[in-house]
Amino acid sequence: MAHLGRALAAMNMTTNDLNFDKDVGEPKQCLPWIREALNHPLMLPQEGDDLLYAVTHSDESIWHECRKVLGISPMPFHVLTGKEEIDWRGLDRKLADSLDTFVRECHVTTQLLPSAFEKLTSHERGLMIATAFSQLLRVNRADVRAALIADGVNTSVISGVMVEEEAIDPEPATTNFIALAKLINNSDLSLAGENFVRAVKDLAAQAQTISNWPTNSVIFETQLGSITILGPGDHVVTNRALLVLDRGGNTTYLENPGAANGLLGQPLSAIIDLGGNDRYFGGDGVGPGGALFGLSVIYDVAGDDEYKVKYLGDGGAFFGISWVEDKAGEDRHDAWAFAQGAAVCGMAVFRDGGGNDIYNLGLCGQGFAGFEGFGMLLDDSGNDRYLAGNREGDWNRNSGRFLSLAQGFSIGIRGFAGGGVGALIDRGGNDTYAADVYGQGASYWYSAGFLIDCGGNDNYTVYQYGQGSGIHLSIGLLADFSGDDRYTGYILSQGAGHDYGVGMLFDHAGDDTYVADHHSQGRALNTSLGLLVDSAGNDGYFARQNNRAQGIGNNGDNREYGSLALLLDLGGNDQYSCGAKNDGRLLRPLFGVVYDYSTNAPFAKEATK
Repeated sequence: MAHLGRALAAMNMTTNDLNFDKDVGEPKQCLPWIREALNHPLMLPQEGDDLLYAVTHSDESIWHECRKVLGISPMPFHVLTGKEEIDWRGLDRKLADSLDTFVRECHVTTQLLPSAFEKLTSHERGLMIATAFSQLLRVNRADVRAALIADGVNTSVISGVMVEEEAIDPEPATTNFIALAKLINNSDLSLAGENFVRAVKDLAAQAQTISNWPTNSVIFETQLGSITILGPGDHVVTNRALLVLDRGGNTTYLENPGAANGLLGQPLSAIIDLGGNDRYFGGDGVGPGGALFGLSVIYDVAGDDEYKVKYLGDGGAFFGISWVEDKAGEDRHDAWAFAQGAAVCGMAVFRDGGGNDIYNLGLCGQGFAGFEGFGMLLDDSGNDRYLAGNREGDWNRNSGRFLSLAQGFSIGIRGFAGGGVGALIDRGGNDTYAADVYGQGASYWYSAGFLIDCGGNDNYTVYQYGQGSGIHLSIGLLADFSGDDRYTGYILSQGAGHDYGVGMLFDHAGDDTYVADHHSQGRALNTSLGLLVDSAGNDGYFARQNNRAQGIGNNGDNREYGSLALLLDLGGNDQYSCGAKNDGRLLRPLFGVVYDYSTNAPFAKEATK
């Protein structure tokens, strides 16, 4: 903060000048703290700290942070408990008691979940999912229609949404969607999700202490769905279930297990797998680890696992909550869209405990949030690869490029409503992040995106709109805590703000290299704020168009005021393609600065004075 104050002073400004008005879009619906952070942008790194604190402490901290950013205030509730009598014949008594407790907590959950959606008819729920898909994928495509039909959406609803896609005026369909979303009781939904996740994890902890398991697979029917306990060996599981419990073995879960779909009568679904190299494969509809008007939990303790879904699975939630936790192993994830920590009107948390993992995605995942969603991917350790793009073309902007919308990204409904909070947090390892258009701590239209990497020598590659960028009244942040890192972008990347946006990139340590073409490296245009801060190391900043990068602002064109751009390097022997020097202040046009500080004594003396 002291260095930021000195950099601003070089332009006769103070930190108060960061707070110029950027909340000018008048959205019909928006998360309040995002509107406040647009005008008070130092709230953005503080929220990054809060997210990192939450994931390093407890599940309860994550739930608290989710509710805070989504503006949810949990209300007290009175549960009319009712115990279901189940004959657990042949089971170990300790396991039977644990299952009794689990079923009882599921009944508690089901008393909360209906109230979350009770104001919505079946027709309205189908309309909401079809509309949500159409905002990000075209429903007139055969594969998207097949997915909606498999999810239980009526064909007449799909036909109506296809007509709306072609309408000149999008307002009627969009405002109707927003009005329906307001009918969801998010307080009860979040409480139901927290209770169900806790029940699954408590049962998993108890199951790991059981030595006397059934010698054959057994199925028990409950009022909420079947409970399958797998015997020794390898299995293929295809049935819908409240719970599948597997002590080990290489198990394949196909389509239905672990898929929570309230439209098809299975709003709660969980998988507990205690070992083995497992496969979680989805079909056209909601897949394992996917939630649609329901709650899904996958808890996998060990093994090198493979997850492959098309739309909505492996940590994807629309109008529901998904929690996928893979504790260990070198895992592979592949999805077309809405997976690996992706949420719209709900919450999705994907957590991996360790191993060198590969995350491959088309778009909308790896910490993605749409309208009022909270989507997080958290990887605790390992040398991981995050790949997003190569499937959906970016036809509106760049021929030959692909949309990613991933790796800590959120998007709203432009002109009408804000998005949510998307976050990718990697706590260690030498990681590779590759995206194309939109990704890596970025956001679009009243949304917030975070990418936080806590350690390792990392490589970041993006083409447009990424690496700490806020685009169109939005806020984005990338923070890297250590290692010799390489950032490669083309346009609007590396601490860039565009059109009343706020973009920030913080790198705390290491010898780092920044490469871009233009509109990057502490760049702000069209009434925005761009900030890049590198705190230590011998760094290099290279841009092909130096007159449009590295601490460059602009005059705002026809707007009443312009932009503010800052590039701060706080240590080391650095190189700048724009001509900035070590221990110097280079003022840049309208209004910007490159501020370099590499020696301690003069600053300490001046600060004391």
